[in-house]
Amino acid sequence: MGTDMQITSFLILLICALFIFMQPACATLEEFKETTNPTALVTLEELTDEVIIGDKITLTGRIDHSLYGTNPSDVVILISAPPGSHADAFMLAKPASNGTFRYNQIADVGGDWGFEALYTGVYSEKVSVQAIPGNEPKKTALTLSGWPTFPKTGDYVTFKGRLTDSEGKGIPNKVITYQLASSPVGCLGGCAFGGILEWREAGSISTDMNGEYSFGLPVVEKGSVQIESVFAGDDGYSPSSSRTLKITVYE
Repeated sequence: MGTDMQITSFLILLICALFIFMQPACATLEEFKETTNPTALVTLEELTDEVIIGDKITLTGRIDHSLYGTNPSDVVILISAPPGSHADAFMLAKPASNGTFRYNQIADVGGDWGFEALYTGVYSEKVSVQAIPGNEPKKTALTLSGWPTFPKTGDYVTFKGRLTDSEGKGIPNKVITYQLASSPVGCLGGCAFGGILEWREAGSISTDMNGEYSFGLPVVEKGSVQIESVFAGDDGYSPSSSRTLKITVYE
């Protein structure tokens, strides 16, 4: 009987000791779960939480090595843009071999911008950036060139140009209007008006991601035509106009 009591006491002490011993392990397990939270495997950070309209929003991030091994694939950047923006809903960022990546987005309109990074089904935490108007609109420059300079009746003249800021960077998703002025005896794209050098709007086009734009017009009869392109400006950028091109049609 005494032996049985000793054995029972020993088992109780052993169970208690094991319970006490396992407590730190349980705490460590909870810490492990927190460190392996899926959002921690893909991180995303903004360079600043506020930018001027027209400036770049810069994001940096990292993919945990456990997700890609030796050769990481592209990261999907999910974009929640304010109303009126021409930004895409998602873009791709190419990571370096160590899993770090960088992405830039032009804040073409004001408001709240939201971003998430997605990699192999794992999301980062969402980051937000506020785009606000600057004290003064940024200065812009607008170029225009056309070819051929001396076209013939029936030809199609191609024009192209670029809208840039004061640093020479292209400004995307801005509307460029082009207008014509021609003599009564020669027109490009039609003659629905009279008078020498009477300007009329001929159309509009938006700049691409590099700030470039292009359009074409048919030559309908001989004569001379002047053409220029105009950016009306907005909250973030000042208006500008291109040089005036003269197109002469001899035959």
